[in-house]
Amino acid sequence: MTTRLSPSEDFPEDLAALDLPEVEILNSKIHRELDYEYIHAGEPSLETEIRQEELAEELDRREKQPQSDPVRPSQSDVVRPLLRSS
Repeated sequence: MTTRLSPSEDFPEDLAALDLPEVEILNSKIHRELDYEYIHAGEPSLETEIRQEELAEELDRREKQPQSDPVRPSQSDVVRPLLRSS
């Protein structure tokens, strides 16, 4: 298991469908990737910045609605994994 999530690795298309611990783990990995990119490239990649913003928005949404459950698609709606590749 890696502790970072590089821009070339898959990222969930719909963060609302994940359980809170999964979102928190992704958030941690993206922050580690941001640190890595600043150290090695001097600036973060656009994809990593976008991912961090999406995670922050999702965590903020959940904080405002602490009792909300993850949004799960019905089985008939699931056609393929909700992952996107950069």
